[in-house]
Amino acid sequence: MTSQTDVYESTTSYAGLAQRIQDANHIVVTTHRKPDGDAIGSVIGLCRGLQSIGKEVENLFIGPIEHGLQLAAGDSDIRLLEERGLPAQEPDLIIVVDTGAWSQLEALEQWLRERKSRIIGLDHHANGDDVATDRIVDISAAACTQVVMALFEEMNIGLGTGRHSVAEALFIGLGTDTGWFRFSNADARCFSDASRLLEHNIDRYQLYRNLEETARPARMELLQRMLVSIEYVGSSAIMMLRSTDFQETNGSSTDIVGLVNTPLVLENMQASILLTDSDPTVTKMSFRSKPSLHEDKSSLIDVNVLAGYFGGGGHVHAAGARVFSPLEDVKARLKELLQS
Repeated sequence: MTSQTDVYESTTSYAGLAQRIQDANHIVVTTHRKPDGDAIGSVIGLCRGLQSIGKEVENLFIGPIEHGLQLAAGDSDIRLLEERGLPAQEPDLIIVVDTGAWSQLEALEQWLRERKSRIIGLDHHANGDDVATDRIVDISAAACTQVVMALFEEMNIGLGTGRHSVAEALFIGLGTDTGWFRFSNADARCFSDASRLLEHNIDRYQLYRNLEETARPARMELLQRMLVSIEYVGSSAIMMLRSTDFQETNGSSTDIVGLVNTPLVLENMQASILLTDSDPTVTKMSFRSKPSLHEDKSSLIDVNVLAGYFGGGGHVHAAGARVFSPLEDVKARLKELLQS
């Protein structure tokens, strides 16, 4: 796993990125493996917006993609690396969104490194590598789609209206990355941007239904097994789902999106961590946390820092990691960190 840089920050301006885009004709837009709503929204939004100004643009995703997110992509032709391979046409420019970490781009790393001078980046995470030499990193943004939105303002690109619009794609990212505006990252800027996007005739309930109310029965079975495994370590909850759980329920990693948040409904829980090994050679870690208690600022658990011990990262309240070690070993190390 490639280590992350000590300093991960913006290296150019929106005007600088806009010029590089204007100078390109054929553009590929990609993101991290197993894309979430923000990654999907950022990629699809960029593709729609840049196509509207005459650019030849295609998306490239590393799967799997959750069923609901495929529905949310609407009429956009999704190119999955696992199914259709790399683009046949050589791109003039590659835009990497919602990540700057090589560890989240493993399946594309060689292809990207061979074209490194042609990569630009848009991100809102605090940690990353030198994937894109020219990049905007705005950690104040609740979602990467807000960074895309700011770029389009610089380029005077319209957001369209209604179904299959740029605005709809950007709203998907903003809604999902804020837990539909429940999480602490839903600040004044977030609501202002959401309000502006809703002016473009977006059916927000239909989007929510497509994204949050289209689960398979396997999700309920996996939720049950996850809760049975729960172990409390101070104000943190650790849960597990093993490869056998996925096999016996006919479930997959796309069936458990968001389940890690479940224990946070408990008053005394400050953090929740879900460990999975649907691939027996890799332990995946999902971290979530709440803001600190008003009466006890030391109660905050910064899961970005916690994930960093395992080579991962993300945000203060949401992070992830992939560890090439057995689940039980990872769990033991995690408990030691939480108890220290």
